[in-house]
Amino acid sequence: MVVAFSPNMIFYYLAIHSIVCFIPSESIGFTLRLIPRFSPESPLYPGNLTFEEQLDQAIELSKSRANYIDFLSTPESSLSPDNIRFWVRPDNFFYTTEVTLGTPTSPQQLLVDTGSGLIWTQCAPCINCYDQSIPIFNRDQSRTYSKVPCDDPICARHKCLNGECVYQTNYAGGAVSRGLVSKETFTFTTDQGLVRVPNIVFGCGNDNQKFAFDGRRISGILGLDMGPDSLTMQLFNQIQGRFSYCLVYSKAEMTASSPLRFGEDTVLPPRPDIRTISIVKQRRFKNIYVKLVDVSVGDKRLGFPPGTFDLDTNTGLGGCLFDTGALGMYFNQGPYDAVMKEFDDHFSSFGLKRISVGKDLRYCYNYHPKFRAYAKMTLHFPTADYVVEPTYLYFHYERKGYFCVGVFIYPGQQQKTIIGSWLQQDMRLLYDLNFGVVRFMPENCAADQ
Repeated sequence: MVVAFSPNMIFYYLAIHSIVCFIPSESIGFTLRLIPRFSPESPLYPGNLTFEEQLDQAIELSKSRANYIDFLSTPESSLSPDNIRFWVRPDNFFYTTEVTLGTPTSPQQLLVDTGSGLIWTQCAPCINCYDQSIPIFNRDQSRTYSKVPCDDPICARHKCLNGECVYQTNYAGGAVSRGLVSKETFTFTTDQGLVRVPNIVFGCGNDNQKFAFDGRRISGILGLDMGPDSLTMQLFNQIQGRFSYCLVYSKAEMTASSPLRFGEDTVLPPRPDIRTISIVKQRRFKNIYVKLVDVSVGDKRLGFPPGTFDLDTNTGLGGCLFDTGALGMYFNQGPYDAVMKEFDDHFSSFGLKRISVGKDLRYCYNYHPKFRAYAKMTLHFPTADYVVEPTYLYFHYERKGYFCVGVFIYPGQQQKTIIGSWLQQDMRLLYDLNFGVVRFMPENCAADQ
């Protein structure tokens, strides 16, 4: 969320025969569909991999994601928001989505990035565009396209060059997207049909260089952070500051799409097991943090000192967040050692032998099909407990004869605690930014389509 949103942070094609509504400013609800990289529907699809191969790829991607979050939490990132120390390569993203913009409509596939703000897509006529396998959006053919003028307050966040408001986003490795800051009508799906939302600000990128996307169905990036240019913040009033997602459980294969809902589409049913935790109040960093106070393994509460997982709002050190771009659970070295000792003591008490399989998965054990005594993990917040059942905590390499605890050492310097997508499966999370809370409840996410 990744929120990269993990989190973590997409979509099947919209049915053209749906009812279309035009919504200028009132409250709305709509849903995007998060398509994971291992789905054949995804432009990132790496081919028909085994589940174990998918896990290994996702773990590698998670490390890149954690390092990206690390940079985003430094004071330097807030001073230079247009310089992103992240390699924009296909293997650094987990989710894509389809958005439709313009009149007539033009569907575009975007990489979902909860760590950046500006939405941008390639635009014709091009100065430099990489080869994408779907038609590039042509601004000259859309009746609803407009440029943002230099005297618009929006342009104060960008630059005025030769009388035009322009953006430039630089990525690690030399990739750069440049173009016109523009407005366009976007079309989204709802439970009642389609809804058209005018005047969404986006980057109309006509100069995009050194991206490794040639020949793919990738048009650009959908930014979903808390910056002013992101889709979430542009539509803040219309969506009442609410969005939610429910990640489908993927035991056999990580191919199922999941809904990302906004506004009126996020309404939760009246259930007694809905839990609520507060969002940490801070404005310096664009990720959403929650206050973790302690951890339990099985029934044993570890009793970490107060403040162990707190965010320093001045330096960006510490803090806990949900992210859909990372796979497992990440702890800083000290908490990691304490948590994993409890897991190891638990499995050792049943005579399971710890084995060495690699530098990332450090706590793995011989797999026995009849073994059932897997320990759960509970994340304790001031007002609620987030219980991670064993189904969503372990990686089973059944063909290789072992399983691993899905908990990792945080690889960066900023001492983050990340609750990744594997631990969020079959859990609906609703972010209510108006009230400054995250609500969650267990759910069969496969039924929420």
